[in-house]
Amino acid sequence: MPEEFGMPPPPKKEGTGMFKHKAPVAPDFSEVKGEMNNLERRLKVLEEAFTNIRKGLQVAEQNMLSKNKTSSTDIKTLTSDINEIRKEMLDMKEKILMIVKDLEGAAKINEVKVLEKYINLWNPVKFVTQNEVERIIDEKIKDQKKPQG
Repeated sequence: MPEEFGMPPPPKKEGTGMFKHKAPVAPDFSEVKGEMNNLERRLKVLEEAFTNIRKGLQVAEQNMLSKNKTSSTDIKTLTSDINEIRKEMLDMKEKILMIVKDLEGAAKINEVKVLEKYINLWNPVKFVTQNEVERIIDEKIKDQKKPQG
């Protein structure tokens, strides 16, 4: 009946009498002990490898944090330098625009040449000041008042 429900049949009993019992056989533990020693050795090797990997990972994390901090400081410094350079460039641009405006108001070469021609034509070096004219007139008047003789 148990076979109908998918259950295995009950174990068969060997010897139901009093003297028919077999003596228990001692299992061979030397093979099991060898396997246990082998497993223990392999576990220790894995633990050491895991410890070494953990130490390496910790060193890598520390290096990464250190590099990240250094990089962050460098980026802040570069950003500051770039902002300073931008300010200097804006100042230079303003100064250049002022110079351009001043140059636009300056005389051009052909205008200066026209002025040079007029100056050479008039020869202002020979012009006389008002004081010189008055002095010359006074001298002439004195010369005329002097008796000629």
